[in-house]
Amino acid sequence: MGLSQLRQIFWPASNPQDVLGTARRRLLAVLSTAMGILGTLPALAAFSSTVADYPLQTYVGLFGPMLCLTAPFALFWTGRLKLVSTFVLSLGYLLILIPAATMGGSANPVILYYAALPILATFLIGYRTGAIAAVLTIGTIAALYFLRPYLPGLPAGFDEAVAARWNMITLSLLVVTVSLVMAVFHREMEKANQQLDSARRAANAGNVAKSQFLANMSHEIRTPMNGILGMAALMKSSDLSEAQRGQVEIIEKSGEMLLTLLNDILDMSKIEAGELQVEDISFDLAEIIDTVVSLHSLSAEAKGVKFTTDLPEQVYGQFIGDPLRTSQVMNNLISNAVKFTSKGQVRLSVLVATDSVEFIVQDTGIGIPPDKLARLFEPFTQADASTTRIHGGTGLGLSISRQLCDLMGGELNASSVPGVGSRFVARLPLKKADARPDSKAA
Repeated sequence: MGLSQLRQIFWPASNPQDVLGTARRRLLAVLSTAMGILGTLPALAAFSSTVADYPLQTYVGLFGPMLCLTAPFALFWTGRLKLVSTFVLSLGYLLILIPAATMGGSANPVILYYAALPILATFLIGYRTGAIAAVLTIGTIAALYFLRPYLPGLPAGFDEAVAARWNMITLSLLVVTVSLVMAVFHREMEKANQQLDSARRAANAGNVAKSQFLANMSHEIRTPMNGILGMAALMKSSDLSEAQRGQVEIIEKSGEMLLTLLNDILDMSKIEAGELQVEDISFDLAEIIDTVVSLHSLSAEAKGVKFTTDLPEQVYGQFIGDPLRTSQVMNNLISNAVKFTSKGQVRLSVLVATDSVEFIVQDTGIGIPPDKLARLFEPFTQADASTTRIHGGTGLGLSISRQLCDLMGGELNASSVPGVGSRFVARLPLKKADARPDSKAA
């Protein structure tokens, strides 16, 4: 066995994927080695003077710590951290119990070591094991106290001076053990925190670079795409046959779909990079609602889906907020509702409160399973893999809408019943322009 292998045994290698496991393996190796050395050396020194009068205690005090020295080797060969930790803790428990039960019970200073067992169990295995060790320790100490009249007493001559000396030795070793445990664990946790911080910085830098790349690419692709759409519009106004006109319309629709995708990617990259700004200006809310409704009424009608609205009188007039992002949120919600509804209806309801406006979009579409609802607002997420294949889309619309609502100080929530339909509620902090003393109606 070479030096490098011995080093692996008494100081296990670091595993970046299991920082806590590395700390526990190293702690176990250091602890069991310390218990072995600190227990064996005094036992050897006192062996000849104690073996005749106290053979059981002497042999337990000698061979028990020696068994602790086998723990690092067992951990290295088996890799079973919990099993080896349980062995070491059980051995420590017995090495305290046997001397106490055969010499003085709870009056024996050795029981002070029990204070370390729950701490060590928590660090090595977990808080549940630590709680079990605490209950077991308290129960054992109480039993040693109540059974003390029936247990063998302390050795003859064990006076106050001897008791004071043993208390000092016991407490000193206890402090050394606990301090060693805390030092090793703190060192490993500090090292883990440094690794996590480095990983976080690297991830943030990667996200910024990705967002910047997406933004640049979106801009670069948008320019020629606008040229394609412009030329397609010009070709439609020229003298074309029906077949040619149909082909140009396909080009135009495909270009518009691609442009929508680019806009979504650009918005998402801006949001992730923290570069998307929201406005706080006066605008006509009813006009925006009318535009969005007009945009989707025809597509709903083409599918045979009824599109209705419920607009109170309060929507008319000037409101303070971001008209572009408000329109974008409504557009995404209604577009989704129409897309996933093949029969029945889509309904837009608006509720105007003193300091906010709620946009409620309900549909009788396919609905969303409860286990998929929680992930609905994650980027590039759709309820079913077949959704993209059947209905199209990237899964960015709802994620962007949720983040836009958050940026504007509002919120977006959803509820759904599969086969019955879905309900989306976007609450935005839009206020009437005449409700603000420092604003003027446009």
